Amino acid sequence: MNSGLVRGMAFNCHQLLAPAQECSDKMSAAAIGISDYWVGMGGEELKQNCMEWIKKMNQFKAAIAQIETEMMNYANKLQLEEEAEAARVKEAQRQAAEQAAAAAAAAKMTGKTK
Repeated sequence: MNSGLVRGMAFNCHQLLAPAQECSDKMSAAAIGISDYWVGMGGEELKQNCMEWIKKMNQFKAAIAQIETEMMNYANKLQLEEEAEAARVKEAQRQAAEQAAAAAAAAKMTGKTK
């Protein structure tokens, strides 16, 4: 798994937040808009159900935001590891090139070429 893949998954989590907020906002507006007439006819129970649903939706949003944050932190950690590995590979290639150049120079000095 690489940092780009983890960032992509975090972005997918992030995309869930806006629709969840919109849904919660609409449910809040609907619950607030229940008139006294409807409260007297069982609307209070509906209103309580709506409020419980809104509470659960807010918990869902918080959980998704937490997952997104943790995934981004992990992606950052992976990116640092990837950069360190790339630096190790580059250094190994540089050392190999230096050794090859030194071997070629030594061979040239002794008159032996491969």
